[in-house]
Amino acid sequence: MTHTIQKANIGVVGLGRMGQRHALNVLQVPRARLFAVCSPAPHEIGWAKKTLQPEGVKVFDTFDAMIRTPGLDAVVIASPTDLHFSQTLAAMELGIHVLCEKPVTTDIVQLCQLMQTAELNPQTKVMVGFVRRFDENYQDALRKIKDGAIGEPIVVRSHGAEKLDKTGYFIGYARQSGGIFLDTVIHDIDLTLSIIGDDIKPKALWATGIITHHHEMKDFKDVDNAMGVVEFWGGRIAQYYHSRTTSHGYDNCTDIFGMTGKISINSVPHHNRVQVSNAAGIQQDVTPSWIDRYREAFVTELSQFINAILDKTELPMTLTAALTSLKIATALQKSLETGGKIVFNENGDEIVLKMQ
Repeated sequence: MTHTIQKANIGVVGLGRMGQRHALNVLQVPRARLFAVCSPAPHEIGWAKKTLQPEGVKVFDTFDAMIRTPGLDAVVIASPTDLHFSQTLAAMELGIHVLCEKPVTTDIVQLCQLMQTAELNPQTKVMVGFVRRFDENYQDALRKIKDGAIGEPIVVRSHGAEKLDKTGYFIGYARQSGGIFLDTVIHDIDLTLSIIGDDIKPKALWATGIITHHHEMKDFKDVDNAMGVVEFWGGRIAQYYHSRTTSHGYDNCTDIFGMTGKISINSVPHHNRVQVSNAAGIQQDVTPSWIDRYREAFVTELSQFINAILDKTELPMTLTAALTSLKIATALQKSLETGGKIVFNENGDEIVLKMQ
């Protein structure tokens, strides 16, 4: 006797580097069917027709045509950032489930609008792609924390570093990214919430940064090395450092300090378990990029999203948590630009201080 596996029909929006990765990942998830893809870019359409169309995948050159195709259950949005909000909203209004790459928007008002739409359409699932939550190492750390391995977590310290880009690509990307805190550190902010509680609220924060290599960033008020500190209501602290100028590869580590111990994740970054020992010492390759570091986590994220759709269960993360992360990242970016400390009330809303 054979059992038919219920599958969700998935469409992928955008077929750049991340979109192609998502499309190929859908093929790895047993409960998902890659139903359709779309992109306005001819070379991306060419890739899809060559790689995906032979597998029966429908290929569209417009988003509107794809989301109105009968049978589509959900979309994974990996289009340019400035399209995320409008495409997410359009899909939600048609009752199509959405997994959107972060940021779904960099505008707090727009995110609140999506939350209101979600409340009016509770049967439609909407999730922002904060992929680090789904990394097996961080999930193991969270299990150990819940089991009491270090007592109550009180301080989270995150360090992230990307390899220095010398091609010129990064500057073009950074101009439209929203800034270092909104583009990259927001992942660590989301991790902090998963560790100390999605409902925790910021109390005060400040940020600083420098430019060491990408001097063009001064034109759009961004930096290539930044640090931020956040104090939360309830007596918790988070510290974030991020660099876009490392020489050794992609480096992302987290220390979690508890009342009775400490957990460290990826303290010594490595690509695999191979070590070379010779006259130069002990050497080990480092993961070259974030997409390599979190390759499996992207599949896990997609799988859990699909499970929530088919099983009609809660999503593994909420839009409320995404809103808190966005508020903190936005305020850190503001502090970076102004040099000032930013404070919040107990609801996590920024307090505008009056000038004397």
